[in-house]
Amino acid sequence: MKRVQIILGMSLLIFSQTNFAEDSKTGAELYKQNCAVCHGSTGGMDMQKRVAPPIAAVRMHYISTYADKDSFVQAVSEWVEQQDESKSLMPGAIRRFNIMPPISIAKADAEKIAAYIYDGDIEKPEGFEEHVKERHGKQKGKMQGMKHKGTGHDNMNHKDKKHKAEMK
Repeated sequence: MKRVQIILGMSLLIFSQTNFAEDSKTGAELYKQNCAVCHGSTGGMDMQKRVAPPIAAVRMHYISTYADKDSFVQAVSEWVEQQDESKSLMPGAIRRFNIMPPISIAKADAEKIAAYIYDGDIEKPEGFEEHVKERHGKQKGKMQGMKHKGTGHDNMNHKDKKHKAEMK
């Protein structure tokens, strides 16, 4: 009986340490574990080599609509929880890559990831800055002055229209 109690006690100790380790993961670690394989810099800006838009593009689109950290984190974590094409800020990405598949992740972890993305210490694929300048003007990656309604960009210039046509 004493042996069973010792084994049970050790099992509980190991289990509680495993849970603590998961709770203490940073947004960067969670991003690398759950998101980078699709949204990382692999493939650069060659959309034929990518399976999803780069996270720098996701940040750029979301921060232009959700400028403060709390609303950004809420919007991104809600998207991860329930993808809804009608609420997308990136319809071109959905046309190019399809809608993001559902993933199983705790809401608290999704919020950590979103906060990490908001803080901006994220990888940008080679050619990203040039892509932004060419497709979205000289707005330093935030798309200032552009509005999103879930169906594309308002105030599109000729290059944006060309980009939209290429994304179809």
